[in-house]
Amino acid sequence: MSSSTSVVAQAQAPTRRTDWVAMARDVGPAFMARAADLDERDAFVAENYAELQAHRFFSAGVPAELGGGGASHPELCAMLRELARHCGSTALALSMHTHLLAFAVWRWRDGQPVEPLLRRVAQEQIVLVSTGASDWLDSSGTADKVEGGYRITGRKIFGSGSPAGTLLVTSAVYDDPADGPTVLHFPVPLAAEGVTVLDNWRTLGMRATGSNDVLLDNVFVPEGEVSLRRPKGQWHVVFNVVLTIALPLIMSVYAGVAEAASDLALGLAREKNKRRARSASALPAW
Repeated sequence: MSSSTSVVAQAQAPTRRTDWVAMARDVGPAFMARAADLDERDAFVAENYAELQAHRFFSAGVPAELGGGGASHPELCAMLRELARHCGSTALALSMHTHLLAFAVWRWRDGQPVEPLLRRVAQEQIVLVSTGASDWLDSSGTADKVEGGYRITGRKIFGSGSPAGTLLVTSAVYDDPADGPTVLHFPVPLAAEGVTVLDNWRTLGMRATGSNDVLLDNVFVPEGEVSLRRPKGQWHVVFNVVLTIALPLIMSVYAGVAEAASDLALGLAREKNKRRARSASALPAW
């Protein structure tokens, strides 16, 4: 084969894709070894998050052409399901980042200006934190109009992954003079002035997700950062997309936890049957 033919063949060869499920299976045992202690101490899965960042899990769903892992939605679901078999808290916290990222990918494919965010996730492995489920249709907190943007005040709950978070993807209510109560959606850097991540997550179940409350005290959000405006308390078509993307990712975690629990229960039952069989064989024959 000539050198020119070799170059052409290499250029046409498919790019090797990461097997995210296999990678989750590789890192999982170390996560499982830490899980009980973290749960006992109500401690965030910080070490696990560092490993996820080192292996670029946080950009698994970013398109390859933007520097990410190029994982499809089904691949992301399978990845989270596998991680959940080892550490449910790690997988659940990661799912909150992943569903925000997947929605941003949808927006990018729809031609919306989110490429800088996706490239930043790929380059820096930043962590996105959601408050969408707790805010839901009504949202919470207030947005006051000021020159160049808004001042946001409120207390956001269930900020999973917040101890390691970079951007809080949240919303607040603006009393629009013309349209009435309007929910504004926007990101806020967790390092911004006026943002405080509390240490108050002490809830039974998934204790290590770090789902702390986040306080927003007169935080400035530029006008250009507002990505969506919608009437307070009313269904918006964007939720048709968000829920379709988010729920399979989140529920994949619970499927993985259930599978792990089933394996554990069946294993205990088998051991119990073995002990019974050994005891029966040791009885004298009459």
